[in-house]
Amino acid sequence: MKKIFLLCTILLFAGGSALWAQNILVTGVVTDANDGQTLPGVSVFVKNTGIITSTDIDGRYAINVPSNASVLVFTSIGFNTQELTVGTRSVINVSLTFDTVSLDEVIITGYGGMKRADYTGAASVVTFEKLDNVPAMNVGAKLAGSTAGVQVASTSGMPGAVESYRIRGMGSINAGNQPLFVVDGIPIQAGDASGFSYAVSGNSLLSSFNSADIETMTVIKDAAAASLYGSRAANGVIVITTKKGKAGKTKFSFSSDAGLTDMAINWRPTLNGPDRYDLLYTSFYNYRISGGGTPDVAETFAKTNADTYGPKPEVGYTDWRKVLLRTGNFQNYRFEMRGGNENTKVYSSFNYANQQGITIQSGYERITGVINLEHKYNKFTFGGSTNLAYIKQLVNSEGTSYSSPIMGIAMTCTPSDYPYNKDGTINVTDGFRAFPSPLANPLNSALLNYDKSNLVRTSTTAFANLEIVKGLTLNQTVNFDFYNTNNYVWWSPESNDGRTAVGVFQRYMINDETLISKTTLGYINSFGKHRVDVLAAFETEGFYEAYTYANSQSYPTEKLYEVSVGAVTRASGSHSASRMISYVSRANYNYDGKYYIGGSFRRDGTSRLASDIRWGNFWSVSGAWRFMQESFFSSFKHILTEGKLRASYGINGTLPSGFNSYLKLYGLGYKYGTSSGMINSSVGNEELTWEKNNALDIGLELTFIQRINLLVDVYNRDTKDLLYGSPLSYTSGFSSYTANIASMNNRGIEVEIKSVNINKPNFSWVTSFNIAHNKNKILYLNEQISSDTSRPFQQYDDGVQARRIGSPYYSWWVYEYAGVDPETGKESYYVNKEGREREITTVASQADRILTGSPSPTVSGGLNNDFYWNGFDLNFTLTFSLGGTFMDRATWLQTNGGANYTFNIAAFNKKEDMWKQPGDKAKLPKYEYGLQTAAQPSTRWLLSTDHLRLKNFSLGYSFPTKWVQSASLDKVRVYVSATNYLTLMKKGMYLDPEGRVDGLMTYETPALKTITFGLQVGF
Repeated sequence: MKKIFLLCTILLFAGGSALWAQNILVTGVVTDANDGQTLPGVSVFVKNTGIITSTDIDGRYAINVPSNASVLVFTSIGFNTQELTVGTRSVINVSLTFDTVSLDEVIITGYGGMKRADYTGAASVVTFEKLDNVPAMNVGAKLAGSTAGVQVASTSGMPGAVESYRIRGMGSINAGNQPLFVVDGIPIQAGDASGFSYAVSGNSLLSSFNSADIETMTVIKDAAAASLYGSRAANGVIVITTKKGKAGKTKFSFSSDAGLTDMAINWRPTLNGPDRYDLLYTSFYNYRISGGGTPDVAETFAKTNADTYGPKPEVGYTDWRKVLLRTGNFQNYRFEMRGGNENTKVYSSFNYANQQGITIQSGYERITGVINLEHKYNKFTFGGSTNLAYIKQLVNSEGTSYSSPIMGIAMTCTPSDYPYNKDGTINVTDGFRAFPSPLANPLNSALLNYDKSNLVRTSTTAFANLEIVKGLTLNQTVNFDFYNTNNYVWWSPESNDGRTAVGVFQRYMINDETLISKTTLGYINSFGKHRVDVLAAFETEGFYEAYTYANSQSYPTEKLYEVSVGAVTRASGSHSASRMISYVSRANYNYDGKYYIGGSFRRDGTSRLASDIRWGNFWSVSGAWRFMQESFFSSFKHILTEGKLRASYGINGTLPSGFNSYLKLYGLGYKYGTSSGMINSSVGNEELTWEKNNALDIGLELTFIQRINLLVDVYNRDTKDLLYGSPLSYTSGFSSYTANIASMNNRGIEVEIKSVNINKPNFSWVTSFNIAHNKNKILYLNEQISSDTSRPFQQYDDGVQARRIGSPYYSWWVYEYAGVDPETGKESYYVNKEGREREITTVASQADRILTGSPSPTVSGGLNNDFYWNGFDLNFTLTFSLGGTFMDRATWLQTNGGANYTFNIAAFNKKEDMWKQPGDKAKLPKYEYGLQTAAQPSTRWLLSTDHLRLKNFSLGYSFPTKWVQSASLDKVRVYVSATNYLTLMKKGMYLDPEGRVDGLMTYETPALKTITFGLQVGF
C-alpha cells in the first residue's frame, strides 16, 4: 500500500523538484569495430535522463554528464548498443560491433541452437516480447501474420477452439496436416482433446500452454532441420522455447487485462420482420401470377401466406441476435517470478484466464502454472520443468444442429418466432416455422442443455547435462505428458434435443499418456578457421490412450442427470498404444565463417506399421555461402553489408494416424441373435508405410545499409505414398481400404523484409513484412484412376469439391453461373460441354460442372510495425489474403424464395435488385415460392476471401523509470489492445474470410474481435 501511495504521489507531483550535481564533460570518438572507420550520427545519451547528443561527421562527440556514476549509452542502427559507466574518465572512445537483426538471431531446432548466420536451412523466428499484451489465450493468434508461408485458420470462434496450421501448403490427405509442435526439445500433442463433435470447435490441447510463457517460437519450414524429426515432420515443425530463469536480482511482475468480445464482422445478416414479410409477399404473389392467376387473386394468396409465415406476433417482431447472442468478456491475470545466480536459475508463473463467448453456452476458463529450475555444479547441470493446466470449456452445438444458436440467428429463428410469451415465460408451446416442434426454441435449449468438458494436463521434464571435456556434452532428458478429458453432454427431456428419448446424458473420458526419453551426445569446437558441430541421439517414445463412453436415456426427471439415473444405458471403451524408437545424427561444418555444409540422418521404428517395414530412414543435406565475407565483394560493403546463399534437400515423413491400420481386425461386442459375436472391422494392409515428403529449398538472405534485412525462399515439396482410400468390391463388405497410393506437390516462394527505420533513444520504428505464394496440385491418385482418361475425377466431397490430377486438392466442382436470364428471371448457367462452352441454359442438369478456384489463397502475408516514443509504444499487425474462395453451403437458404419461406432470409436478398419483368438486367433472380426446391452448386455461391485484417493492435505507456524506481518498482505500463478489430473484405462477403481450411462454410461460430485494457507492474 505504501508503494502504491508513493507511486501515485510521484505521478502527481513529479517535476516539482530537481537534483543538482556537478556536471562532467565527457568527449570521445566512436568507430566501427570491424574496420576502424569513424561513425557519424551515433546517439549518445545519459541513461535515465533526457541528456542526449550525437557524433559529428568525424565520429566525435561531447556531452555533459551529472556525475561519475552516470552511464553513457551508445546506439546506432545496425550496431550493438553499448553502456559504459563514466567513473573518473573524461575521454571515452568506443568501438561498436556490427549487428543485424536477421543474421544474429538464434535459430532453435530442438536439437540445439545456432545463429542465423551459421544456419543453412529455412526458418523464421518469432519473439513474444512485443506480443505479451495481445488478448489471446492461444498461440495461433500471436503467430498469424508473423512469418511467411504459415497460415493459421480457426475451425470456430468458440473460446478454446482448435486451430488449423499450414506451413507451405497441405502435405497430406488422411494423415493430418498439422505441424509438429516441439516445446523445449520435446514433441507434444497439440490436437483436439474433445470427445464429442456436436461443436466443430473442439478443445485445443495447445491452449493448455500459456502463450505468455513462451520466449521464442521458431518455424522450421524446410528439410535442413525438420528431417531431424523424421516420420513426423512432413508438415513442418514449430519449436517453442519457454522462459527460463536468469542470473541476477529476482524480478517479479504482475499483469492484468480485461475487455469485451464480439463478432469480428457482420456475419450472415438477415432481414428484419417487415422486410421479410414484404419479400414473402412478393414470393407468393409471383408464384400465383406465374400459375396464371389474376393480380387480385395473387394479392389475396400472397397476403394469406405472408400472414401465415411472416406475421407480427403480439409481442412484436424478434431480433434473435439480441436473444441468443451477447457481448462476451475476457479477463486475464498473470504473476511471474524470474531470477537466480550463476549456479541456480528459476522461473515460475501463474495464470488465470476467463473468456465468455458470444453465445449463452460458450465459455473458457483456464488456470496454468509453470516452474522451470536449473542448477549447475562444476561441469554438471541438471534441472526440470513442470507445466500444469486445468481447463473448463462450455460450448454450444454448431454446424447444422437445429439447437445451434449460430444456426438459429441465420436460419431457423425468424422475426415472427418469439422466445418469450406475453407473461415472460419461455415459449415452449408454439412451434417454430422452421421446426414445428413446440420445444424447438433454441433459447430453451440453451438454458436447459449443456456440452462441457474439463481438461487436466501436466507435462513434466527432467534433464541432466554433463560437459565431459571442453566441447563434448552428454545430455539426458525425460518427459512425461499426461492429460485427462471429461466431456459431459446433457439433453433435457424438456428440450427438443432430448424430448424423443426422454432425456439423454452422455459422458466421454479420455486418458492420454506419453513418455519420451532422449539421450544426446554433442561436440562443438573450433580449430583455426574450421568449426564443427556434431550430435548423436537415441530416443524412445511410448504412447497410451484409453477412453470410456457412456450413454443413458429415459430420465424420470430433468433435475437429475447422471448415467445411473437413466433407464436405458449403454457403454463402450477401448485402449490403444504405440511405440517408437529413433536414432538421430547431425553434423554441421563451416570454414572461416564463409562456407557451410550440414547433414542429418534419422532412423525411426514404429509399432504403427508391419514388422517387415516399420523402420524408415529420413535425411537432409544443406549448404550455405556467406558471399559478402569474400574480399572481392568488399567494394559493395557500404550498401550490401551481409549476404548469404543457401540450399537444402531432404526427406521426412508422416505416420499413419491409426495405431493399427495395417492389421486385419475383428470387432467384438456385437450380437448374433441372443449370443455375443464379432465382425470384420478392418481390412488391413501390411504394406502400409509412411507418407514421404521430398523437400527442396533455395534461399537468399541479404542485409542492406545495416538496417534492411531481406529473406527470399523458393521451395518445392513432393509428397509421395500419400494415404488414400483404394476401392474394393462391395462383396468384401468394405468399399475401400487405406493404402499409399497418391502423391501431391506444393511449390512456392516466400519473401520476408525487416527494416529498422528509426533508432533514436526517444524514438524507434521497426517494420517487418512477409508475403508468400503456394501452389498445390495432385500428381497421382492410383492406377485405376490415373489410367482411366474417361474419369478425370477421383472423388466428390459434399457435392461441391472434386479431386483431379493436376488440380489443387481442394478444388470447387460446380456449375458456372451465367447471371439472371433476362426473359424468365431464373438463374442461368454456361453449358460448358465440348463445342458449347459459352452457351447458356436455365436448367442446371443440361450443363457440365467445372473445376474452378480453391479455398487456398494465391498469396498471403502480414505487416507488422513497432513504434516507441518517450514511453509510448505502439504495435500493430495486419494480415492479408488474396485469391481464395469459400463456398456457402447453406443451400436451403439459396432457393430464390422457392423453399425457404419457413426460414430466415439473408440480407443480400434485396427486393430492388431482383428480376421483376421480361427484359430486366437484374442482379438477383426472380424471387418466387415453389420456383426451385434445392439450390444448385454454382459459382454464384463462391465467395472471395480477399481481405485485409487488423489482426493485433496495442498501444501502451510506460511511466518514466525514475518515477517508478522511487516507488521501489521496476516497471509500470498501461495499455489497450485488440484482436481482429477491423476487417476490410470484398463487398457482399458475409462469411468470415479466415474460415475453415476446406472452405465449406455453414454455421460455425465466426471469428471474434477482442478489445482489452491492461496493466503491467514489475518489481
